[in-house]
Amino acid sequence: MTAACFGPREFSRRDAETQRRVGRGEPNGRRGATGAAALGVLLAGSLAACGPAPATPWPARGGGTVVAMPSASSPAVTIRVVFAAGSADDPAGREGLTQLAVRLMLEGGTESLSYPELLRALFPMAAEISWNVDRDQTLVYARVPAALLDKFYPLLLDVLTRPRMDADDFERLRAISLSELEDDLKVGDDEELGKEALEAFLYEGHPYGHPTVGTAAGLAAMTLDDVRAHRERVLCSGRVTLGVAGGFPEGFDARVASDLAAGLPASCAPVTPLPPPPSFSGRQVLIVDKPGNSATAISIGFPEAVVRGDPDFPALALALVHFGQHRQFVGRLMQQIREKRGFNYGDYAYPEHFVQEGWERYPAVNVARRQQLFSIWIRPVDPGNAHFVLRLAMRELETFVAGGIPDADLERIRTFALGYFNLYRQTESRRLGYAIDDLVLGLDKPFLDGLLDAWPSLDAGAVRRAVARAVTSENVKIAIVAPDGAALADALAADGPSPVEYDTPKSDDILAEDAVTATFPLRIPRENIRVLPVSNLFSR
Repeated sequence: MTAACFGPREFSRRDAETQRRVGRGEPNGRRGATGAAALGVLLAGSLAACGPAPATPWPARGGGTVVAMPSASSPAVTIRVVFAAGSADDPAGREGLTQLAVRLMLEGGTESLSYPELLRALFPMAAEISWNVDRDQTLVYARVPAALLDKFYPLLLDVLTRPRMDADDFERLRAISLSELEDDLKVGDDEELGKEALEAFLYEGHPYGHPTVGTAAGLAAMTLDDVRAHRERVLCSGRVTLGVAGGFPEGFDARVASDLAAGLPASCAPVTPLPPPPSFSGRQVLIVDKPGNSATAISIGFPEAVVRGDPDFPALALALVHFGQHRQFVGRLMQQIREKRGFNYGDYAYPEHFVQEGWERYPAVNVARRQQLFSIWIRPVDPGNAHFVLRLAMRELETFVAGGIPDADLERIRTFALGYFNLYRQTESRRLGYAIDDLVLGLDKPFLDGLLDAWPSLDAGAVRRAVARAVTSENVKIAIVAPDGAALADALAADGPSPVEYDTPKSDDILAEDAVTATFPLRIPRENIRVLPVSNLFSR
């Protein structure tokens, strides 16, 4: 593997399930043949007059590096072009500009091919080009059969370096972005709306405080000239990390690096340092009032200071396997809310920003952030049960903060995690993505290796100490998407009993627990509860 400089060293939809695709196939997650020995990243090599990659973490180490994972036996080639750019780069009043610039670059055709012509060219190759924009990273993902790489690569290069970016496509794609905001997010996807509402609540007045798709006012205000200029500033050579994996010929990675250096805009704007997340104290609630809604989505969180590379992060990550591993029944939240009581489909907790990889259950890669959050995702429940379920989740959170993983459960959770997390790197595409993130985040040791090496020696006391340091049940923000928001706000503030009735009989043990939960104090004063009509959310 090699590392090489591109140039200056300046540094679907909301979820990967809706990651945009050009051509055929699913982004990432394909099975490959690269061996474990290919996981290292060598930083000694360079192109032209570039020096070795710096040892400082992102964003200072934001561009100019190549991660190569060749495998002669692999039938495909995966390319990940990761820009150190995202919605945090959107100028005030132009929220959504980064995503629209990426969309116009990827879905607006090239100088030589219209977008329909590009699709027709990609289809017979069974090739794909897809994209995703997060707060701090933009991923352009490509995959093609190795035998067709020579035919495919010029198309990819044209998409990246010679996009058409004309007025008709700008108007078409801006209309699609506005529809994604108003129709898909605010009307059709309560789960994502709740998660975006939580981030907006946590990051008010902060560059992370709006969805990547933008706001209604931001999308309306931007012009084609804004988009073209923004591409020059942030989708540029000095902000790129390139990854290539699979059955590519020798020297191909260096060729791509050279082509991007020559073809991408060179006048990168420096990455602006982020302000700290807004401070707050106590339990704060934002209710997004959505009249006529048949379900209530709940998201809970707070800014997280224990992040990858912190000595406590492995213990925190193991504790979260016990508390709420994504789409796994091992988690306490899943057992208590879904399995025992049948309130909803799933209940999870995350030690950092989480995006699901396509239709899989694994976390997406190349959505790294400079600032992180701890979050709990309660998938939608019946509005009549929302008060009780929030109480149940907060009761579980308090128990978790006080006790971490119970001693009797530690070995079971550890055994599960050691096996399950190995699946995170089962494809060459995912291994490539993790290697890029390790590099961008400046980790001394590969992230997954660090977890798997640390977990066998952790005891329950170490886990409890990490949880106590990293997790709070007192200073949290709660975002709720619900009908009749004012009535819910009054009920939460009154803190009166919220008994629940079931459609099917429950055991005496569950009913006894429910009697305690129904009066569990939430301690949220009315002045800490805000009700916002859904029509006003992300309007400006």
